[in-house]
Amino acid sequence: MDLLPVVDVDRLLAVVADCHSARTLPELGGLLTESLAGRLDLRHAAVLSGDTRPRLFRDATAQASGLAVPTMDAYRERFHRLDPIALAASRVTGRESARPLTLLDVEHLIEGERRSYVDDFLRPAGIGAVMAKSWSSPDAGLLFGVALFDEAERAFGARELTLLGSLGPAVLRIAAGLLDARPPWASLLTPRETEAVALLSEGLTDEQIAHRMVVDVGTAKKHLAAARRKSGCPNRVALARAWAG
Repeated sequence: MDLLPVVDVDRLLAVVADCHSARTLPELGGLLTESLAGRLDLRHAAVLSGDTRPRLFRDATAQASGLAVPTMDAYRERFHRLDPIALAASRVTGRESARPLTLLDVEHLIEGERRSYVDDFLRPAGIGAVMAKSWSSPDAGLLFGVALFDEAERAFGARELTLLGSLGPAVLRIAAGLLDARPPWASLLTPRETEAVALLSEGLTDEQIAHRMVVDVGTAKKHLAAARRKSGCPNRVALARAWAG
């Protein structure tokens, strides 16, 4: 990757510093999207996490900004399966895997059913360019991904590739540290119970949690009830506070 000018290095360090105040993974995603916009003028972003690659792409607690905000539900429910960048990333190994990928890098994969990713997902949202990368921490059982978006088709060049490639490992370490700091009973929860509690800690209602998790309200309530039993928390408020620390 290219070297960054000193001013961008300083801004990148400031983004990482902003992220250190996060107490939960969703809060980390929110801080990161805000900091990317405010410090680096990367105004359209999505931040996802999960313990497996499929759950990374269907992260109900994903945070977004700008053009990415109205796309998240559709991505979780359908278009993650058609994402050519995700497909390309799953095929590369070694040094190639260290580089973020742009939509232009994977043009050869946009064919057949995957044309819908561009025609029915990106274009209606006004998105012309995408760049994305995920990083993994096997010890923490965590994958962490960041996607950047822009209206202009050729918006991302060497600067953005270097910024994203440099930022990811530092933020991944913060994310892994947040998992270590979760309450002891967090390890007893299933992945879906974990998602439900994380959404509850954001202040979402049962209906909103169900919508984000793409389940019915009754299922969302069952996940929260199971989490309360495993945590020993007497009610929803205590559960949310215990999760958020």
